[in-house]
Amino acid sequence: MTNTDVSAPVFSLYYIAIDTEAGVTNAQFEEFVREKGCKIPCYPGWRWTLLRGLRGERAGQFMMLYEIESAECRDRYQRADGNLTPLARQFWRDRPQAQAILREWQRLGTFSALPTLYTDYRLLAENKKSTVTEGPRYRERPGEEAEARVIGIHNLALRPDVKAQDFETFIAENHHRIEDYPDWKFRLLKGERGNRLDQYVVMMEIASLVALDQFYPQPDIATDEAAIFARAHRDTKQMYEEWKQLASFSGSPQIYTDYLAVAESQPDEENRGV
Repeated sequence: MTNTDVSAPVFSLYYIAIDTEAGVTNAQFEEFVREKGCKIPCYPGWRWTLLRGLRGERAGQFMMLYEIESAECRDRYQRADGNLTPLARQFWRDRPQAQAILREWQRLGTFSALPTLYTDYRLLAENKKSTVTEGPRYRERPGEEAEARVIGIHNLALRPDVKAQDFETFIAENHHRIEDYPDWKFRLLKGERGNRLDQYVVMMEIASLVALDQFYPQPDIATDEAAIFARAHRDTKQMYEEWKQLASFSGSPQIYTDYLAVAESQPDEENRGV
């Protein structure tokens, strides 16, 4: 899978800021999004998750993660410059109630629309053997503790004189060697639109805070269980060492943030009439 594959999924990241000058708090914003903001419908083939920085560069700050079925699906609703297509404009005209909720959202903070900083990332590689399943990244059920995944966004940089194609070829030919920790899932993404063009990120999806703390309860400090896992999967460790000859790896000293999912868009069938 390469970054020119129009069928590859797209992951879009939008920086979100709340209006702290007006006294809006994180808790107030999250409560609104879980109760009302989640009812704002998505374009067909799109879904979003609201994330709050857990640790790293943007701890305590918000990000919206969109997962879009394909670049082709994205392009039906968003132009290359980030503006809406005629189909997207009609989508919102047909949903006046959704626009009312959106205006309420925008009184509390920014939404995933220009001039918000954003980047569209194309999927280059993923670990299909991961035990992390498809499904919601945030879910609440009556009488149960909320399910919330952790999303790590770790920026990468190529080493001097390494060509992008060499790194991407290495990943394409070797990512099958990756064995993730239980309940972790590796993806490599490349920026193709927005504010971080041609930059790479590792997006690590972790099923829960418990699964994160089992191996990394503190930033860049692994547990004994992580060391035992590495010894049992020596080829993965070797693959990472080969990777580091071409580019930086996830974690320090590169810029990164681990986010906790705090809300998610409702499925289309739950938003009929909105």
